[in-house]
Amino acid sequence: MTTRTRKISSAEEYFIQVLFINGTKQSHLSQQYFYVEEIVKGGFRFYSNIELELEDRMLVRLCFPDRHTQDILGRICFSESIDNQTTAYGFSIIDGFYSLHICHG
Repeated sequence: MTTRTRKISSAEEYFIQVLFINGTKQSHLSQQYFYVEEIVKGGFRFYSNIELELEDRMLVRLCFPDRHTQDILGRICFSESIDNQTTAYGFSIIDGFYSLHICHG
């Protein structure tokens, strides 16, 4: 299975950039895009080739299909190994997420 960590390529997809993990700036990760799926009001699932721990606090930038962005504070609440390089993580939103309708519509 190929990794789902990739550059933005489709107008139908959402991605995140990782800005901070547990209060530490992530300069190298903020230059990467991680594929997001299953967005719900309380969080989302994303795929990554980086190792994260349950309860890690993160500030991420959610990139919308129309190229708008929104910074969101949350925590890792779930992890599932997909293959040797990729893990699916559940991201529970603490602050910063508003309905897509209000933000973009």
